[in-house]
Amino acid sequence: MAAPNEATLEAARHLCEEARVVLTSLRGGPPIVARGDLAQDLMDLRGLIKSTVSTETPVASASGSSLPTPDAQVDAAAPSDDFTSGLEPPSATTTAVDVTAVRPQAHAHPFARPFLAVVMDPRSAGPHTLVALRSLHRLLERRSLIPASQDDHIFSVSLEGLMKGILNCKFEQTDAGADEAVEMAIADLLALLVQLDRRAIRTETLMDAFNTVFVTRNTFVHSPALCYHFEDVLTTMIKAVFGDLIDLWDPSGKLIFEFLVNQLLHTPLVGGEDESSREAQIAHDATRVLCLRLTRAALRTGFQLVDDEALMQASMTNPHDEDRNLLHVIQDDLCLSLLMTGQAIWAFQDNDNITPGFISLEVLSEICSTLTTLWTNASLRKHLVPQFESIFTGFYQRALVLLRKRTNPIDSTSFHTNLVFDSGVEVILESLVDIMCLHDHQQTVAQGNGGTLETLFATYDCNMKRSDVAVGLMVELCRCTGSKVDEDGDVLKTPLPSEIVSPRSSSPPPTPESEIMEEVDDDKDLVNMSDAWRQVPPHLRELCAEAIIGGMKCLFRDDHPSEQTMAERHNRESIMAGRVSPAPQSFSDLNRVRSLHHLRNLKSQKRLMRRAAQLFNKKPSKGIEYLVNSGIITTPVSPRSVASFLRNGIVVGLDKRAVGGYLGEVGKSPQPGKSPPDWDRDWFHKEVLEKYCSLFRFEKQSLLDGLRMFLAAFRLPGEAQQIDRILQAFSDSCSRLCDESAHEGAKLFSEDQKRASDAAYLLSFSIIMLNTDQHNENIREDRKMTKKDFIKNNNNYGSDITEPGKELPAEYLGGIYDSIRDEEIRTEGEGADGSMTVERWKDVLRGSVEEEGHTKELPTSNDAEDLTELVLEHVWMPIMSAIGALWGSNSSTENFAISMTPSEAGFGGMLGAQSARLGMDMAWDMLVGVRQLGRNDLFCKIFNCVCKFSGLLDYKTNAADRTWKFSNSVEAQSAFVIALRTARDAHNEIGIDGWKRIWLMLFELRDLKMFGGGVSRKRKSALTESEPDLLKEDIRRDWTMKLIKRGKDDSGNNRSGGVSSMFGAVGRALFGSVDDPSTVEPPSPTVVRKRTVHGKEDHIVWDELAPSDDEDEADDSTDDESRVSFTLHAESRLSPGAQFESLLIHEDLLLNQQREMPVTGLERVDDTQANRPSPRRRVRKRLLKCCDFSGLVSESRFMDDEGLGNLLDALVSLVPAPTSDSSSSSSLSQQNSGNGTDSDFSERIPRHTVSPASTAFAEVLICEVSLRNRDRLTVLWHNHLQIHYSGILLSLSNTFAADEKDHMKIMTGAIEKSITGLLRISICAMQRGGIANDVLETWRLLDQIEESEENKCLLNLLDRHLGEGLWRMTRVIDVESQLEPRGWEGLLSLARWCARRGSRLPPIRTGGIGRPVGLAEDDPALQAYRSLHFLLNVSEIKDVLPASVVGCINVLVVAGEKRNCPKLSIAGLDLLYVLSAKMETKAAEEDEIQEGDDDAKDAFWRSSWKPVLESMAQASKSSTNPHVRQHSLSMLTDSFLDKRVGLIPINHLCTILGELCIPLAGQRIIELREGKAHAETFNELMIELELCIGLIFKPLRHHLKNVVGEGQSVLLSLWNPILGVLQEILKEPDAANGVSGDSAHHESKKVIQSTNELTLEHLRNVIMVLIDFGVLKAESEAPGDITALTWDAVSKMDYGKSFLEEWKQAAGQTQ
Repeated sequence: MAAPNEATLEAARHLCEEARVVLTSLRGGPPIVARGDLAQDLMDLRGLIKSTVSTETPVASASGSSLPTPDAQVDAAAPSDDFTSGLEPPSATTTAVDVTAVRPQAHAHPFARPFLAVVMDPRSAGPHTLVALRSLHRLLERRSLIPASQDDHIFSVSLEGLMKGILNCKFEQTDAGADEAVEMAIADLLALLVQLDRRAIRTETLMDAFNTVFVTRNTFVHSPALCYHFEDVLTTMIKAVFGDLIDLWDPSGKLIFEFLVNQLLHTPLVGGEDESSREAQIAHDATRVLCLRLTRAALRTGFQLVDDEALMQASMTNPHDEDRNLLHVIQDDLCLSLLMTGQAIWAFQDNDNITPGFISLEVLSEICSTLTTLWTNASLRKHLVPQFESIFTGFYQRALVLLRKRTNPIDSTSFHTNLVFDSGVEVILESLVDIMCLHDHQQTVAQGNGGTLETLFATYDCNMKRSDVAVGLMVELCRCTGSKVDEDGDVLKTPLPSEIVSPRSSSPPPTPESEIMEEVDDDKDLVNMSDAWRQVPPHLRELCAEAIIGGMKCLFRDDHPSEQTMAERHNRESIMAGRVSPAPQSFSDLNRVRSLHHLRNLKSQKRLMRRAAQLFNKKPSKGIEYLVNSGIITTPVSPRSVASFLRNGIVVGLDKRAVGGYLGEVGKSPQPGKSPPDWDRDWFHKEVLEKYCSLFRFEKQSLLDGLRMFLAAFRLPGEAQQIDRILQAFSDSCSRLCDESAHEGAKLFSEDQKRASDAAYLLSFSIIMLNTDQHNENIREDRKMTKKDFIKNNNNYGSDITEPGKELPAEYLGGIYDSIRDEEIRTEGEGADGSMTVERWKDVLRGSVEEEGHTKELPTSNDAEDLTELVLEHVWMPIMSAIGALWGSNSSTENFAISMTPSEAGFGGMLGAQSARLGMDMAWDMLVGVRQLGRNDLFCKIFNCVCKFSGLLDYKTNAADRTWKFSNSVEAQSAFVIALRTARDAHNEIGIDGWKRIWLMLFELRDLKMFGGGVSRKRKSALTESEPDLLKEDIRRDWTMKLIKRGKDDSGNNRSGGVSSMFGAVGRALFGSVDDPSTVEPPSPTVVRKRTVHGKEDHIVWDELAPSDDEDEADDSTDDESRVSFTLHAESRLSPGAQFESLLIHEDLLLNQQREMPVTGLERVDDTQANRPSPRRRVRKRLLKCCDFSGLVSESRFMDDEGLGNLLDALVSLVPAPTSDSSSSSSLSQQNSGNGTDSDFSERIPRHTVSPASTAFAEVLICEVSLRNRDRLTVLWHNHLQIHYSGILLSLSNTFAADEKDHMKIMTGAIEKSITGLLRISICAMQRGGIANDVLETWRLLDQIEESEENKCLLNLLDRHLGEGLWRMTRVIDVESQLEPRGWEGLLSLARWCARRGSRLPPIRTGGIGRPVGLAEDDPALQAYRSLHFLLNVSEIKDVLPASVVGCINVLVVAGEKRNCPKLSIAGLDLLYVLSAKMETKAAEEDEIQEGDDDAKDAFWRSSWKPVLESMAQASKSSTNPHVRQHSLSMLTDSFLDKRVGLIPINHLCTILGELCIPLAGQRIIELREGKAHAETFNELMIELELCIGLIFKPLRHHLKNVVGEGQSVLLSLWNPILGVLQEILKEPDAANGVSGDSAHHESKKVIQSTNELTLEHLRNVIMVLIDFGVLKAESEAPGDITALTWDAVSKMDYGKSFLEEWKQAAGQTQ
């Protein structure tokens, strides 16, 4: 005998132990139990176990035991095979039962039979039964008892028999607690049996067990603990069964699943106010919740591992066969039950007897969870295409429609109704958010599991026979957030008529196209229509926005385009095709036309279909004609194609009334001379009706069901003849296929087709009449048809129709009567406009069979890439309209950013913060996603909309109103924040128009004093320049006051105010705005002022800052930290909207803390109000924290060339070109003649209005951006700046006026800032290499200015700016500037203009001692001198100055003369001398380098050195100041006295001396002698005489040796002019030329004497030198030689001929 193994021994011990436990329990009972056969069986079991273990073989029976052998057959009462008979739970009874009638199942094996005997014996009390059940549970759980199919050890048990025994459990009731414990133990044990091996249990037994636990759970519905426990047990059983599915035909799984679905379908919906109705509804809701949870568990467990092939195989079978599979149950029954139960939430909409909320929110939540489970199973979802179409349109979209159309409550009842309805919709929306947002993004649509939005769009919206589910859902979500769009997503001008129907109307009236686009002139009517519905509650609106955001995020995240697709996206404006090509043969063939971009083509076709449907609704003939012209229907037009359009066109907007009307029309008969189109002919209408009826599938359904399905597709017309024709066609089609005629059916109709058709017609007509009779409120109850009458009328239609023995049975007709009485035949609206019915559901499923092969095709890769764009093009407008609604903008096509009324502008508290947050998040996600997508055209449109929503581009009201609206609207502020943030992140994509809008918004903020920065200017602000002002503080103040006065003078004749207005403007410029618009009412409308509404012409000063209500912002030292902190959150997980909302909450908390002041009695009453910040200040600080305004400029250096170019081009385009008649008002009128508006979402930049101050600000920004990007200054200058600045400078150079007053009428701040900007860029360019030449060349335009006394250039007003700019420019010149001649010419042109401008200024006044006062520090002439002095004396490039600098210096000298400032002239002469010396040095250096190059040397002296001397000579000739003349003569003389004799070429020396200097000196001496020249004192006269004489002789003596060395001819060229001049000087003056007066005569004689003496002395010295050189001799050697000429000239000198002999004698002695 072999020893038992360990498993067997352990099982035996456990069995004995559990038997002892049960025995112990029984011994505590009555004697019949304690010592009866139950106890004996247990004791025998213990002996049997021991015997079995010892022999290791099962023993048939023990001695004296009543245990049967396993093969024994016992006539025990087995459960019925019909599982529905086992719905009663195990009974607890105290009634005496025949013990022999209750025997345990023999198939349970002897080791379990004693335990089952205790369980099944009714004599056992509840505790005994509980112990036995728990023992069995432990034995099975620890595998001491194992299923018979396993062989771990010898103690096996039959699970089938064991389960049947447990199901027959009976016990004596003791107390409720024990009874409940028994029920729980039974359920646990049944679940364990199913878990162990559910295939060892027969299907009927398993179903019986499931029913038992299910019913037991419903019995204890009022005990939550038991309910939860039984629910867990049922879930365990579901997982055990569905986790072990062989296929979708598994009988156990199908029976359980059908049972659950049937519970959902057939559990009644009870509505009522009484207590019994409520209790019944609670019980039914509990059943629904349980079934839904179990169904969801079955779906998750059973379909998780089912592959696509198995599902495909299951879908190929006929769903109407008896052998249905699980997929068919889901398709036909589960989805219908979910939809119809879910739609019960709004059943009170159509039935006044039903109160809202008669299904619990828990049921609704479970329905939504089950729908989510179905949708998230991608494999199963592919086979539920028509089901989900009905679910999304009839459940989710319908909920949104009803939510939007809820009326405002008028009493407590309606308020409660809305509250209950909102609770249900909230559950639905939460489910929709989960479906839209939760996606793993591991696969795309092309791979079979894309995001919800794109999957819906590809499956339905791109299918000609399906509704636009995706777009429709997004449109309704947007409409619930406030969007005003139609069903197609197009923005409305006025509400659709469908928007203003009765809230109980399930189908809106037909809407003609003309009515859609009709404008409403009466504003009051428009307001009344918009007030028909209440506002969507904020928490529901947030869920709608969350669904939109989540759907779009998934859409963008799943986009994975190829490089080629990305390139195409950047260059296209629409992905939609405009025409169908090629045209399909019929409407039903549309989905079968495959192309490279199939979805794109289908959606284009569907768009044409929708247009045709709109035309058909208005006039059917026009709609069909449009179909033909568009290529949707080919020619010749066939009746089947039109019938297909009528049958399937409901999804594209066909009105069911229009369909019924066309079907009922008789058509036109042929007439002579007229040829109507085929679709209007009578024969065509007849065939269309026949083909239309043939498109319905009436197989396997009754005539009544077929009629319901038929009438659900269209609305019967009202004319009896039309109804007759339609019903006749219906009868002909249905009578052949319905159950009443089918061979396998009841065969109620005759086999003769004609008779059957007539019977069907009469019965159908009778049903229509009965439906009207039963449900017409105008018919009294006593007048309504009874069932008896209906049966009597339809029992027999006569011998012609009804055959003998074929009378319609009374039961059949009575069933029809009851059905019509209980449920009216109604034509429900389609999708979201109606509720789902069983008949409509059948039609949906039957009509989708032919599409099964096509709906399962996955989109191609091209289609998948097109999909995102297609979705985006259809939803972006509704989304933007919704964003506009959230931000308080009226999204009309006439003006998408219409101004908000005060009631909408921000007094919503946290609701405004919520709207701002939602709008920001939606807008930001749209912008980021579209930018990532690559559709720059849509990105720009969306960005432009966001800019409009800020309200900063609307100037229809005055500044006070605009300030009030913006400061009290956090929504508008949030729009601005998003626009600014987008511009910084996507500077390239927004383009020039986008940057225009950004700058226009900033300019509007500047005009409204909302620009952050503060008066302290301690922080960065865009209202400051990076470099010091070109004007001093006092000069700047004067300049600002001139501009302000000029602005007031322009409009002073047309407006009141006078001096007070001017001083008010001055005060604003100096101290900021005194009155805050938020506290000041608009001007009285009674004052007539001819001025613009927006008042932008009043803004003159570009950098004025206005602390609101005398608030000091200098103490806001923490603002910088706050702004940085907020900016850092841009990288956090918080969305932009959440950050902005957090900021608003923080502000409110701080404000509330400030208001909570301690009450001590010492505070002043006005302390709180005085310390409270104004709205404008709060907005300014808020924007400063959210927006880095200065970053637009400073961070522009991180932009690429394209983005930076767009930024600059936008700024340049906003600056109007200055004209001679420009002014603030005219400039404004040129930019905007009336604040025009865009149409809808046009890309065109709206006509803008820019104030003079903002125009100047634009110029500042142009300059600042350019300076921040100095590394790219070359590119910026050539591509953007050169034309701008050159144009302005040229325009100003050609603008002239008579006086300064006229100049100021033209001058604006923009003109000033444009010139200063060019100066600053020129300064910057000096340090950037070669670009300096290009920039400086612009200044050469100044040389073109030709002024006169009558016409003076406008640039004269900017002389101080130009002078200071010139000075700063020259200070930065160094060797790295790389200036070329053209660059030098530009710089010198500016210097020349400054000097010239200085010469035209009024002469300076003389001081008290008669001497002139010096020039002002900022005088342009003085600045020109400083600059030239710096260049000639200090700068590193003083040696490379061009010769043209002479002209600049010459103008300086003239300026000093004209301005009565000899110091300036003298300083200029000094510069000429310095220049002369540098040229000599340069000549010496070049002489060493260029030896032998005589032409180059000659050109240098002629072009460079000669002009310098000519300028000096000109000063001595023209100046009226003796000091200037003296200095000029001295400098001129010294210029010839070079340090190295012989440096100056002799030919140039002789030419200049002979032609310029000697005649000049001689003429001046003669004038002084004769008193023609004025001199202040005699000494000054004598000094000038000496200088003139020195000019004649000193250069000659200095260079005489070299001159003599060149030959006699060269010497004569110099000597002859000297002799000629000396003859005139030493000639006796005429008496007539003498001066009158004794004193004057005496002084004249003295001058003549001194002149003669000094001249003769110099002449004698020269002659002596010539004699020494041997040039002059005592006698002439030849006629005409130098000796003859000299002595001849001396002889003619009146005062010199006396020395002739002496000099000859000296010459003779030398020889």
